[in-house]
Amino acid sequence: MMSLSISSVQAESWSDKVRPYVEQYLGEEIAVKLFGEKEQSIKLPEIPVVNKDAKSTRPEFVDKTKSKISKDKMEKADLSFLFEVYESARRVKPNDNDIAKWMNVITQGGSREGVYRALVLDNTYAAMENYDSPMTDSGIKFAQYYVSSFMDKNISKDSLEKTNFYTLKRVLVEQTLEIIDELLFKDVNLFYDWYAVFSAEVAKKYPTYFTNKIRVSTSRERHRKWAEFVPVQHVKSEVIIKLHKLFNATNQ
Repeated sequence: MMSLSISSVQAESWSDKVRPYVEQYLGEEIAVKLFGEKEQSIKLPEIPVVNKDAKSTRPEFVDKTKSKISKDKMEKADLSFLFEVYESARRVKPNDNDIAKWMNVITQGGSREGVYRALVLDNTYAAMENYDSPMTDSGIKFAQYYVSSFMDKNISKDSLEKTNFYTLKRVLVEQTLEIIDELLFKDVNLFYDWYAVFSAEVAKKYPTYFTNKIRVSTSRERHRKWAEFVPVQHVKSEVIIKLHKLFNATNQ
């Protein structure tokens, strides 16, 4: 008599073939319900110790990514970045003069990271750090989750309760940029892996905080493919914006 049982190997092979189609047409959430969580091929790299002294004598990273983004789309992406970085970092919309000024900087070869640093190191942001803007319990919970999961650090609740919200955002984003710079210096693949895991996990943990189709994806592979496709500065700017958005949304 013919056996109708399916071996675990056959079932695994079948799910591997079908799962991509379910993810594509029905979504990742349905795929997880049907097949369970899949083993992740992309792992969070070991968080490096930041050596600030060595960084000053280190050759600048040369981005060899040949992006297929057209000039027109690149300009639109840069414009979108400026609006998002203002709204997420400063929580205000930029005016026409701000946009013209910073678009000119980027057009002349300035980096997105450089624009961001200018925005959080000027007198306007310094004044915001002098406001009475404490951390809330939910903001503290997110900060502890983030630094523990992606920076390999711990921050006590007591110290966070004494910290200004805008100061904490600036400092943790700065320290994050230092960490991913170290990964970038060691191996660009480690940089991509960190970004992929971070992006997928925050999308999974905070699904309502993002609306962009790629940002809401919980697929590490999808985030990594996007990061490999765009210039490194775009990846860094996504980290900057996502972190500020997450701090804004959780510190209510």
